[in-house]
Amino acid sequence: MENIIKMVVSIDQKANDIMKQTEEYLETREKDIKEKIKTMRSEIMDNTKNEAQSLYESIVKEADEEAKKVESKTKKECTDIENKFTKIKEILEKQLFSKIFS
Repeated sequence: MENIIKMVVSIDQKANDIMKQTEEYLETREKDIKEKIKTMRSEIMDNTKNEAQSLYESIVKEADEEAKKVESKTKKECTDIENKFTKIKEILEKQLFSKIFS
């Protein structure tokens, strides 16, 4: 009978030890998993930030190129208008001079 009680106590102690080991293992695994999730979140945020920055830079570059095209076109149009004005001005000056002194 005493042996049976010792066996039961021994089995109970082993069960407690196994439960403690299992709890410690689960806590360690949970901590590791949470750390991995944190690292993954950080990596995803960094990647997203980098992609957003790249997209922003691409949009700004396109806008700059478009602005340069518009500026170039506008300068050409201004030059054309100035040239046309100069031609007309000369003609008008001659006509005016002619009318005044005729």
